[in-house]
Amino acid sequence: MADKEPEFLDRIQNPDKYPYITNKDGSISTHRMAAEVDEDGNWYVFPSIQFDGEKLKQFESNEEAMKNAMATGNFLKLPKEEALEYAKGGYKEGTPLETFDPIGQKAKTAQTFKEAVE
Repeated sequence: MADKEPEFLDRIQNPDKYPYITNKDGSISTHRMAAEVDEDGNWYVFPSIQFDGEKLKQFESNEEAMKNAMATGNFLKLPKEEALEYAKGGYKEGTPLETFDPIGQKAKTAQTFKEAVE
């Protein structure tokens, strides 16, 4: 299923068009990328937060996330070192996701305090 571009790549390039998860500490998460190796030694990167077309699903384990990513084509196959670097945050470098701050943007454009925190 890796013939089409993985869905998560569009979310990296267009983060303002997709939902995000607000963490307990107030930060946000959009992907939480992971890198795993299969039984044949092939390395894959995939999000552990995946978009199902309507909402984000945060998987409890990388194993569950990888299984779903492989079934839906939502992964990239990369050499080991590239996969590990990509999953550590390399996927954000030079993309709109690197500076994506919907909470800060909301606060900047709010007319009232209530708008800023809702």
